[in-house]
Amino acid sequence: MIAATALAGCGSADAAPRVVDPSGFSDAGPWADEFAESAADTSPYQRQILSDGTISAREVADAQARMSACMRDLGYDYRTAEDGTSEASPLPGRKAEDATAMNDSKSKCAKDFDSDVTYLFNEVRRNPEKQDEATITVACLRAAKLVDDTYTERDWRDQNDDGNFSFSPWDPAAVQCRLDPLGLWRQ
Repeated sequence: MIAATALAGCGSADAAPRVVDPSGFSDAGPWADEFAESAADTSPYQRQILSDGTISAREVADAQARMSACMRDLGYDYRTAEDGTSEASPLPGRKAEDATAMNDSKSKCAKDFDSDVTYLFNEVRRNPEKQDEATITVACLRAAKLVDDTYTERDWRDQNDDGNFSFSPWDPAAVQCRLDPLGLWRQ
């Protein structure tokens, strides 16, 4: 009984969340809290990339290449598009498994190589000053003439929360507004 208690105590100490001070990520600017939060709960590889508060195109490409190699080792072809979206499929000769098995493999590889790097890279790239999402998205939707001036930030928040939009979310202009509402990198 004493041994079990001692082991349980050790497990609890190991499970304590790591805390990282956001002030160490000053180069991340308004994204410092997100960098610190990600660095506190990620692999050593990703923590090293995040440590200086910036993510270079070379670093994100390396993380994505490692993610793809990990997935390949588990029997899947894995590709990440420029906008950070990804797709996976069984390699030739491998039976198609259920989505749960593929997602489990993706989670395993992402934990080690790319659960945070691509996400933060794209968030900083699309909204470097971390402006309010509703404000920048609605302005983009209005400029694209997908909504009129009566469409509000509250409308967008409500529709975004329930996934039912008053415009087609797959319209190319809507995709542009979702991925790059400020028009900074995607044309």
